[in-house]
Amino acid sequence: MKRRWLGTVVSAVVTVLSVATMSSLGVGVLLGLTDDTAALSCDRVPGTPQPFEGERHIPYEGAPHEPYRTMPPTSGPHSPRVVVPGIYRDPVPAELQVHVLEHGHVLVQYAPDVPAADVDALERLGRRHPRDVVVAPYPALGQGIGLTGWQRLHRLDRLDERAVEEFVTKVAGRYDHGWQDGATDCVSS
Repeated sequence: MKRRWLGTVVSAVVTVLSVATMSSLGVGVLLGLTDDTAALSCDRVPGTPQPFEGERHIPYEGAPHEPYRTMPPTSGPHSPRVVVPGIYRDPVPAELQVHVLEHGHVLVQYAPDVPAADVDALERLGRRHPRDVVVAPYPALGQGIGLTGWQRLHRLDRLDERAVEEFVTKVAGRYDHGWQDGATDCVSS
């Protein structure tokens, strides 16, 4: 008898909590209180918006295609292969970079002149965002650090950890095979 009564009380408490939770979520949705996934307005996104250069796959890496208009590239023809977010010790080819961006990730790349301590700091930042960031050297930069997202570019002459963190958190996920949660390219809008 005592066990049956305890089971009834537990069931009632779970039911009341479930209804209360679902009701509060429903009210939050109706009032727009849970809409924290809405995209930032263009003026709040770090970096410079870049024109759309296409999104077609090339048949293989090294296949001829029109040149990219930005350094590093921010959209355009790209490899059908993709690299996963992480820390890379070798440069990522431009055609793979663009495919990484098409999946909503951010690239944090550095030129040969970036001090080893700054590279370590960039790699630590990349490890804090393991699903969003590719960190790699990119000698073609010539100098400094290049931050790229789909149609977004920010160049830094030297390490500014706060600027890199802000770029990663505000740009990653804005685009993933299409603009997400109301984000736009910020060029045509």
